[in-house]
Parts: sequence; C-alpha cells; structure tokens
Amino acid sequence: MSKLPSRALFERAFSRINIEEVVSNHTSTHTARGMDGAGYDVFIRDLEKHVAIIEQKALNGSYKFTPYREKLILKGSDSLPRKVSIPTIRDRVALRCLNNFLCQVFPECRPPHAHPIVSKAVQAFGRATPDDSFVKLDVKGFYDCIDHSILLRQLKKRIRHEPAIRLVSDAIKTPTGSRSKDNKKNTIGVPQGLSISNILASIYMLDVDVEYNSKLDVDYHRYVDDILLRTASAEAVHIEKQLSKKLKTARKLLTHPLGSGKSAIHQFGENVSYLGYSFNGSVISVREASIKKMMTSLMRIIAGINDGNVEKSIWRLNLRISGCRIQGGNVGWLFYFSQINDHKVLFRLDKQIEARLSAVGRGELYSRCKRFIKAHREIRTDFKNTSYVFDFDTFSRDQMLSAIYLIRPESKGRFDKKNDTEIRKVFFRTMYREAREMEKDTLGSFS
Repeated sequence: MSKLPSRALFERAFSRINIEEVVSNHTSTHTARGMDGAGYDVFIRDLEKHVAIIEQKALNGSYKFTPYREKLILKGSDSLPRKVSIPTIRDRVALRCLNNFLCQVFPECRPPHAHPIVSKAVQAFGRATPDDSFVKLDVKGFYDCIDHSILLRQLKKRIRHEPAIRLVSDAIKTPTGSRSKDNKKNTIGVPQGLSISNILASIYMLDVDVEYNSKLDVDYHRYVDDILLRTASAEAVHIEKQLSKKLKTARKLLTHPLGSGKSAIHQFGENVSYLGYSFNGSVISVREASIKKMMTSLMRIIAGINDGNVEKSIWRLNLRISGCRIQGGNVGWLFYFSQINDHKVLFRLDKQIEARLSAVGRGELYSRCKRFIKAHREIRTDFKNTSYVFDFDTFSRDQMLSAIYLIRPESKGRFDKKNDTEIRKVFFRTMYREAREMEKDTLGSFS
C-alpha cells in the first residue's frame, strides 16, 4: 500500500499527464461507443477539452457519468444473459484513472487472473488426505447484489478524500440501458464491464478473504463468486454454514444451496469442478463443458474455411491451439489449462479437429495444424526456448507485416513504407483483437 495519503494519490491519478497516458494506452479506433454514440475519432478531436473536464471535475468532486449503454452477453441456453455496462469514451478514461487510483490504495485487491488461483487449488488437492472434504460455494448474482453502503464503508477505511468517494459512488449509481430513460439511479449492485468493477468487488470481499485465508484448518480460494475450501470432513458442514452465514450477515450475499448443482460438499476422491478444471484424485483434467466450448470455437473456424481464406483460417486454428505470448503475457486456452495431467483430453481434441476437417472436405489441411498434445508439452517443459507457440514479442518487421496482411488482406501493401514503430503499433493492435477472441474461449470455460 502506498505511503502517500489518498488525496495525493487521487490528484496524481487525475493529473493531466496521467489522463493523457490512459487515453494513449486504453483507447483506440476500436473502443466501443457508449450511450452518446461518439466514436474514438470524435473523442480525439476534442481531446484537450475532455482531458480538462476529467481533471477539473474529478478533482473538485463534480464529475458526472453519462448513463451506460447496455450490452447483453449470452452465457448458454440454461443461463440468463450477462448485462455489461459500456461507458462513453470520456467516462471510460475517467474510470480507468479511478481504477489506477484504487489499485494504489488497495494493492492487495488488484483483480487476479484465474490461473494463479487454479495453481493454489491444484496444490490444495495435492495436500488433501482421505480425511478431507472440499466445500464449493457459488454466490448468487454477486455483482448485482453488492450493497453500496457496505462498499463505501470499506473504501472509507483507507480513502479520506471526499471527491474520490463521490466519484466511486456516482460510477456505481449511474444507470445502464433502459433504466437510464427514467434516470433511475442504481441503489444496489456494481455495473459489470467497467474497469473498476473487479477491484470494487475485491474490496467488498476483502475482510471475508482475510478472515478465511488466515484460518489454519482451511484452504480458502475465491475467484469472483466461486469459492472453494479444503477442510476436514468432520468440519465441512460447519464451515459451509459458517461461511454462508458470514456472507449473508456481513455482506448481504446469498449462496446457492447445497445440492443445487452450484454449491456442494465433495468427499475425498470425488470429482470436483472448479474454474473450468476437473479434479478427481490425482487426475487433473478439463471440465466437459470447457472442452465443448473450445471445440465450438475451433469448429466455427473450420466451418468458415473457403478457397479464399485457407491461410488465414489455418493461422487462426493454430493460434487457438497453441495460444501466444504478447507483450509479456501468455494468452490462450491451453495456457490456462496447462496444469492438466489428463493427456486423453488433448488427444481427443486433436482427433476431433482431424475428423472435422475431413468432414468438410479439407482433410489435407490437418498436416498443417498444430497439435494440442505437443503444444501442451512445449508449454510445460520448454516454453522459453520453443518456437511451437506464437511469440509475438519476438516478431521481426517482415513477420509483423506478413501477419497484418494475412489477418487484414484488404490492407496489403498499405504499411510497407511505415517506420518500425508505426508497424509495431498496428501489429499489436491487430494481434490484441485476435487475443481477445481467444480470451473469450478461456473465460467461457468457467463462466
């Protein structure tokens, strides 16, 4: 946690230089439009005015957010769609500055990726004995049920600057979609999809996380609304009731009841699903639903192959299979599931790709496809030296141009005379769009 007072951190986060840095790093021509319909080009034309408004009004406590545009994301036939709130571009910049401030004040609440939580869960299963059980709890409507007064009380424990509190309050009370027509403020819940959504949820749960992480007789793991605990079988029912009661009384959150399919107590040796993984004794595998979602993504690419896009389709298939390294980060389904030891799943995926290509009359292309089983081995044993996985960070100028023109054939030749810096900017912007599509495969694995 920074030693600077919250006021100084807030003023630094909303200084002109930091606002302009956020604009540079977090907006582009592909940034989604908010309720005002203004795109990036319109925003950037009046950049100085927007920066001045954000700086002045955030610091004096008068900044107001425009109602968010609503986007519904389908989660499956048996689930209600997830409502995502899309801010205007100016509000997006203000929210990112606010997120940066909150990360300074609550560094331990920076939203983690699911992967390190899975790593700890793997260790917990490795430590389990026949006397242990696993308690799995799922919180109902987590984001929608966050109580504003409790959240603001949590924030005020460290933030002693009223404009900062006011800005957070206005962000979470701003309506989304149809509610905005009546200008009805949100009275409960944190809008999903904002850059501050995840850290606010972590701050909301901080005291509960600290309490249960400190228990010597419990292994506690939480990713958003999915909670997993390892404890002695004799204590499992008590721990489940205790934590459910704690969430209800201290955070006004309800968990799905035991036996609902969402929450359960599993004895040692029983199959346990958590964050897309499937644990069964010493076997670490992939949940069946996660496999099906990945295959759907691959089948969509295969179904779209035609004589004019063979190279592009093979490239996209291989990217989905092996994943990639981009600007220091590893992205892809197989990176997320790299901790499995059930190789049958990987052979099965490879066979399904081969069968599907044959079914659409493209069987000869299988020899040009990467293999899940080999990519998994390379990631696990020799990732630093392998050339089997795409490493976009090491691409040469010619490789970057080739990749850009492959993905965007309509732009062929347009960037040949650009300097290296301009080409890198276009290249990474293009690759990030591909990476975001891959992230959907991964996130869909445990949503």
